[in-house]
Amino acid sequence: DRAVWGSANEATSILGIQNCLPESSKVAVQGNGKKAAKIQSRYINNLLVKKFAAGTLFTGQMDKINIVKGNASLKWGVPFTGRPKSLEGYACYQPVAISHTKPPYDDKKGQMDTGVIYVVLGDWNSQVTVDPAESKFLDVNNDPSIIGYGIVSYNSHMDDYSKYTIDIDYRSDRTPTMCIIVASSSELGDYFTGGDGSTLYLDELRFIY
Repeated sequence: DRAVWGSANEATSILGIQNCLPESSKVAVQGNGKKAAKIQSRYINNLLVKKFAAGTLFTGQMDKINIVKGNASLKWGVPFTGRPKSLEGYACYQPVAISHTKPPYDDKKGQMDTGVIYVVLGDWNSQVTVDPAESKFLDVNNDPSIIGYGIVSYNSHMDDYSKYTIDIDYRSDRTPTMCIIVASSSELGDYFTGGDGSTLYLDELRFIY
């Protein structure tokens, strides 16, 4: 069976970096053995690759990895047929200024980074392929397969967790086949733009019906 959650660790760990890790010392709800997710943007700088890599956690899996070019494609989505009202959980965002950019976002350098969490429900026939190197992205505004969408973003430092509720805006009464949840410590990470060290902690995600 496929795991529900995926990250870029499969690719970045080959280069000596893991930017999505379990976190036991900083959790939103205390409990024996409790762990949260620590998602951190990092700049990879070694003999093979020099490239910014946003920290991401998503429903789905890694797809193709090209270590030489420092690129990877992702398969977003897991089977899901519910129509929840919202996604809620706890987040703690600790950004740094954007240190690395790529066109068309060069003007963002020096601005505070932004973290993001979003949920997309759709009736695709298969997982959605996302490949920044090939400019393949999910068009959340115009993809006709999208049934529901919601998002929350952060751009300032948080000392501790804050509870969030992402209301899902439904565009159709169709039944979903796939659920995509994406959390990133750098909102523009797909464009290799963000701050080296921006960190997003996540805990206690759940759907509300």
